[in-house]
Amino acid sequence: MARTFSAGDEERLRQLHADGVSRNEIARQTGWSVGTITNHAQRLGLPFDREAVRAATDARQVDLTAMRQREIEGALELAQEARERALSRYQLVGFDHVGTPVAQILRRPPAREFKDFITSHSSAMSTVLKLAQVDAGGEARENAKGLLRTLGEAMTAAAQDLGVTDADEYGS
Repeated sequence: MARTFSAGDEERLRQLHADGVSRNEIARQTGWSVGTITNHAQRLGLPFDREAVRAATDARQVDLTAMRQREIEGALELAQEARERALSRYQLVGFDHVGTPVAQILRRPPAREFKDFITSHSSAMSTVLKLAQVDAGGEARENAKGLLRTLGEAMTAAAQDLGVTDADEYGS
């Protein structure tokens, strides 16, 4: 059965409006849709301050942009760390045939670890690109293409440094 907007609902709407409660918050508190609250507020001559809503929306967008920027910075730090680990010396520890610990320093991590570092780097950079696209607008696609091209060239160069010419040697 459909509900009807009662005199009590009108009174509550008037009171919340007088208290400066937003249209969305009135809808949440009363259980009515935002459209219903809008229609009845207009019928009752209760205007909502569009400038206040616009200012609140703008402030929220600024906050979200700052949050995305912090996430981008964190992801870039992770990407840099993964890249550095992929391209740095690696200590391999194991045991010889009699159980004596043996350590060997390698110029680069073994293939599986190298792949893991590069995958981590790639994932972090992908996150950066997605977050940056939100704020970059139309030029984001071209910037992303350039960044991905540079990333691909760097990964190819890193693989060549290891003397690998086929991705299958990394187990992919």
